[in-house]
This record gives sequence, C-alpha cells and structure tokens, in this order.
Amino acid sequence: MVKKIVLLNKEIKSIHVFLFMLCFFVSIVNRAQSSEKPNIVFIFADDLGFADLGFTGSDSHLTPNLDKLRKESVYFDNAYSSHPTCLPSRLSLMTGKYPARIGAVSHGKLGGVASGDNSLPWSEVTIGQALQNDGYYTGHIGKWHISKGDNNPHTRGFDEDVASNDFCCPGNYFYPYESDKEWQKEMSKIPDLEDRKPGDHLTDALGEEAVKFISKQSNKKPFFLNLSFYAVHTPLAANKEKVKKYKALINKNTRQNNAVYAGLVEHLDDAVGNVLKALKEHGFDKNTVVIFTSDNGGEITHGITDNYPLRAGKGSSYEGGIRVPLLVKWPGVTKKGSVCKERIIGFDYYPTLLEIAGVKGDANHNKHVDGLDFTSLLKNPHKKLKKRDLHWLKYISLIHLKYPVADRNRCVETVISGDWKLMQFFQMPDNYSGHFELYNLKKDPSETTNLASKYPKKVKKLYKSMRNWEKEVDAPVYDMEKFYGAAQ
Repeated sequence: MVKKIVLLNKEIKSIHVFLFMLCFFVSIVNRAQSSEKPNIVFIFADDLGFADLGFTGSDSHLTPNLDKLRKESVYFDNAYSSHPTCLPSRLSLMTGKYPARIGAVSHGKLGGVASGDNSLPWSEVTIGQALQNDGYYTGHIGKWHISKGDNNPHTRGFDEDVASNDFCCPGNYFYPYESDKEWQKEMSKIPDLEDRKPGDHLTDALGEEAVKFISKQSNKKPFFLNLSFYAVHTPLAANKEKVKKYKALINKNTRQNNAVYAGLVEHLDDAVGNVLKALKEHGFDKNTVVIFTSDNGGEITHGITDNYPLRAGKGSSYEGGIRVPLLVKWPGVTKKGSVCKERIIGFDYYPTLLEIAGVKGDANHNKHVDGLDFTSLLKNPHKKLKKRDLHWLKYISLIHLKYPVADRNRCVETVISGDWKLMQFFQMPDNYSGHFELYNLKKDPSETTNLASKYPKKVKKLYKSMRNWEKEVDAPVYDMEKFYGAAQ
C-alpha cells in the first residue's frame, strides 16, 4: 500500500512537471506569436459615402460582407477624409501630411487659381516605402492617381503593382475597361488585366488580384496590401442581375434610389468579402489588421447617392463631402462591435500603421507628419486623442467652372475646432461673394443653420486658427487676379 502511494506521488509530480513544461512552452509560443509583425490590408474605396453601407444607414444598398466586418471591428463614426476630392486625399494617405503641406488643394491642375503641383513629390517617403524598408512585402492594387510615369507604385515602395493607371478612373467597369471616348481611351486603360474576358467586372477583378496576392504570402515575411478600388467612382456600371435586383428593391420612399450605383456598391462588398475569406483560408486572419475606409464623401450629383443626414457630398467641404465610414479590425486588440467617437482624419493612418507594424519610418520625413497615431483608440475606443483643430483647403480647377455651379465648385477653407466648424468661402469669377459660415456640429450635424452673424467672436477665433495653419503648412495662396485672368 505504501509503495502504491509512493508511486502515485511520483506520477502526480511527473504530471505537474509535464503541465509546467507545457505551460512554459505555450507561453513561449504565445510570446513568439505576439512579437510577430502583423500583416496589414488597407482597403480604400473611391467616393463611397458615409451612409452608403447597410450598417451606416443605407435604405437600399445591401452590404452583408462589410456589415459582418463591422461586427468584428471598431467603427469610427467621426472619421474624415483629408480632402473632399480624390487626389489630395490619396496624397495625404501616402505621406501622413495635410494635402496643402505638399501643395495639393484640388483634384486637377489649377490653371492659375493658386500655386501647387498636385503630384506626389519625390522627396516624400510613402507609407509603402516606410514599411518596405523595414522588411514588409508590399503590394498596391488599383487606383493610384497621385503621380504619373516613373513616379508610380513600383518606384514608391510597392513590390507589386497591379491595375494602376495615371487617370482618375476606369473608362468602363466592364472588360476591356477603357472609355469609348477617343480622347480618354488611352489614359483610362487599366493595365495587367489583359487575361480577363468580356463581361468581367473591374471591381471583381481587383478582388481576385488581391486574393492572388494573399495566396502567395507566407509567414516568413509580413505583408502590406494597399487595395485601392476604383469603385464606386463614375462611370457607374454593374452586372445586369444586380441592377435588376435593386430596381425591384428601390421605391418612391428610398433616398438612395440609383439601381446601378447600388449594384456597384454590392460589387465592392463582394470583393471585400472575397479578400476576407482568402485571409482566413490561408491562415492570416488571426494576424492581419484590416482597415476599410473611403477617400472622400459620396457623389450626389445626378442622383448618384444620398449622404443623409449629412449635407452635400463629394467636392464639398460640408460634412457629406468629408465624412467617411471607417472600420478597423485588429485581432486580439480591437473589441468586436465597438464604436469610437474621436475624430480621425486621413493623414492619421500613416503614423498609426507605423506603430501597428512596429516600424520607425524615416526620421526626417516624420518630423513633418501631421497625423496622430491612434492605436490607443484601437485598444480602448473610449480614450481621447490630444486636442487639435482640423483643417481643409479646397480650390477648384478652372475647367470645373463650366459645370453647374454648386457647393462642390466653390473655393473654401475649413476648420473644425471642438464642436465648431468655420468655413470661409472665397470670392469667385461668377460674381460669387466671399463669406463665412459657422456651424455647431454637436447641435446641428446636418449644417442647417449658419451662426456666423450670431457668434462673431467665435468666427474671429477660428479665422485666426486658419491663418496660423496656412503659415505652418505653407499652404498654396488663392490668387483672385490670376483666377480672373485665366478664367477670361
């Protein structure tokens, strides 16, 4: 009996030792896994509005994949683009800087309105270069639009570059993806997709290319994929089946009543779903940060979409032109289904991605980065960033004066400080008078009541913030004399 007890004690001790060693081994594995650099997939939609998705309040668009991603992510409901138009917003993402700091205040050549080149300077260190220089395998798929010729994704930090052209958009969403307008045909071509066939949709093709990129990766090297869709920018096009479905769903009471646009949104949702599925199938879903957002607000001209309850849309500095959806999924870090109320803006992604990746980046470049690292909000969405004023500066190209003059075709400077938003509209050649508009975004998020005359001291204070910011970033100066001369 005594021998049995002794043997039993030895067995128990052996079990304890085994369990201890097992726990020790598991802890080592966990530490090794936690020290691995995460992969990053940044998904950038084009012209997708704040209210275009199911979870953000669309009354006709079906987006099951993005709705599911919302449940797995932290949602920022006060996310802003750096500019109300594509090109400056994308420059800001790539550099972490105010577009005005690098001379970008319009989505086309200004033609005398102001100084500014509107192109990615060679002196800037892109987020692709920063990650690539620290061991990340990098890929860019889709819209580039921030420089031409040799100044392309391949030379600016991306190991792989697929389907990027120098133009703002595709000529057509169906193969061969080129315009039927002769003057636009060559520049609107989408390269690298020559193996597709008639009827193939560009958004589907970009999703497939992203899946290919993911399938080629291994655990030996972290990867960064900048997946930049052309959708949902014009020219609108969607599969007949999708258009037919939405024509049946849309009725006289739906605000978003463009069936083709709704179909294009669904193409985008399908592609995102395929990318998320590929991450899981190839074992990357547990160590990949997924970010989804848009480059500016939704296009409302010609009834394309509706950004309700926000005012106006793409091209305008009212909330509908600069508020965008933002989801961030960081497995093991972000809380599923959480919401963050802090204001995030497009140039914040640069320092945040560096922090997520554990990458220092280029010290000289970082001295002038305007963005704030918001990883603290990913860990705790109730935290606060340091207080700051946010600025936008938008001039229009002379060519756009020929279009119907509306909110989107005005030159305007904007600042948001706390609950207050001041907009300075500049005088323009069509006898448009310069003036100020002041809104309290907390009480009036739809910007219905201009309070400028009621609160002149607030206008004066925010106007001073504008002038100080212009000097700080050396913003392009609006020159009405040149404007008038060039417009005649």
